[in-house]
Amino acid sequence: MLAKAHIAVGMAAAFSIVRPATVAEALPVIAGGALGCLICDLDCENKSEKSDSSHWRNVMVLVAAAALIEDHLLDAGMWSSLGHSGDHLPVLFAPVGQYLWFAGLAGFVIICVFAGGSGHRGFSHSLLALALETLCMWLIFPAVAMPFAIAFASHVLLDMMNKRSVRLFYPAKKGICLGWFYADRLANKAIAAGGTIWMIAAVILCLRSRG
Repeated sequence: MLAKAHIAVGMAAAFSIVRPATVAEALPVIAGGALGCLICDLDCENKSEKSDSSHWRNVMVLVAAAALIEDHLLDAGMWSSLGHSGDHLPVLFAPVGQYLWFAGLAGFVIICVFAGGSGHRGFSHSLLALALETLCMWLIFPAVAMPFAIAFASHVLLDMMNKRSVRLFYPAKKGICLGWFYADRLANKAIAAGGTIWMIAAVILCLRSRG
């Protein structure tokens, strides 16, 4: 699938599963969903796919940054982990919480660099990458980790449905390919449109639950 489909479905899935009831609760969902929905495609090799992914990934990084800034302005809670880095960790690790925050940030950068050179739909689309990147995100911004993982997983599931295999169980060489449709044709447009409707409906339902 191309970027717009992944964004719509990833954000819709994050809102539907996390179901934030307030603006403060929605901000980490926006940040996590925006970061997770396209991070898999750091490894794009095809020129047109790489251009599409890079453009929209930059947009999503800006969306995530805006959510983080808004969270800071509202003192909504995402940034509290920076001042109390061990609070969300098991008691055994709490004394070194701040160091683990830096480890999470460094680990996330290293994993992304490795993913970018791992070959398309290789490591970056695997359960191993999902687990490692989500762990790093949990160490950096705990509230962002779940929506990040949901958006990441939605990306992988969509890509498994088309005609190019995904190495879900990396480092195993065999990939999974359901072969239902091509990634860049009518199905992509239909999923992008359907995902957008789903995303709008999910946000509206969350706002209604607030009342």
